[in-house]
Amino acid sequence: MKQVDGSQAVRMRYDPCQIFAQSKSPAGLYARKKWLGEALRPVWQNDFNETVQSLLDGQSADGSWSQDPVETIRRLFGLHLTVREKTGEILKAMEWLVRETLNYDLSGTYFDDIPAAALRELPFVNARQSLLLVCATLFLASVFGLENNERTEAHYRLLSSWLVTGKDNEEVWSEKSNILRALVVSPAYSQNPDTHGLVADLENHQKPSGLWPAPIPFFLTVNALAHLDAESAQRQWRKAWPLLAGAQQKDGGWGSDEREWNTFLVVHALKNKQVL
Repeated sequence: MKQVDGSQAVRMRYDPCQIFAQSKSPAGLYARKKWLGEALRPVWQNDFNETVQSLLDGQSADGSWSQDPVETIRRLFGLHLTVREKTGEILKAMEWLVRETLNYDLSGTYFDDIPAAALRELPFVNARQSLLLVCATLFLASVFGLENNERTEAHYRLLSSWLVTGKDNEEVWSEKSNILRALVVSPAYSQNPDTHGLVADLENHQKPSGLWPAPIPFFLTVNALAHLDAESAQRQWRKAWPLLAGAQQKDGGWGSDEREWNTFLVVHALKNKQVL
């Protein structure tokens, strides 16, 4: 296996991609297309069409799904992993989501509590609802190439300012994790000094084992750091890497829960680091 950032290479004991075989989830279809080379196979194309249609089903005339921001985020994230390109349906949904969630106030709670199950297989953790929805909307705006929208740019600036004022608050790491996810996909803010400051703060919390203390999510954090070239991100990646290799299970996956999703996060990170 190729060395990573000059560190000692660690071999995978088992093929991590085997867990995606025949999967019809958005993450599984992405893996089968990008990592298993199935894009031209009729069975993959049929599974792809079936999943994409299920993601689009029920879209309202205003672009949302049931006027529910979390469900709309879920559908859009699934479309990001499958369709990838901006379509009329995606643009309409993004317009609705931006109007509903980007309200220039990161402190309020605009919606009811979000059940933890509603965030399964999304790159976010449960935290204060208003900030979570802002981060998810900014993430989707960036991955769909809409980050230059005036309201989107304004909210990226707000996130950056929030990091400065809240950097010493140890009780908001769930929120900081969601902010990191939004920042690392932004071409402008992934290199921002405030982003680097957040990553450096994260390094101060990483244990010698490679873990971060709760509530910092391990697999999501590993994946987010793999998007960055900052030295602090590289050091944390190197520290977590042996732990990842040692924790892999016989089916190729990671984690006791959400196995396919956790494995997707790890393999996606490994691909970003050009290890696999």
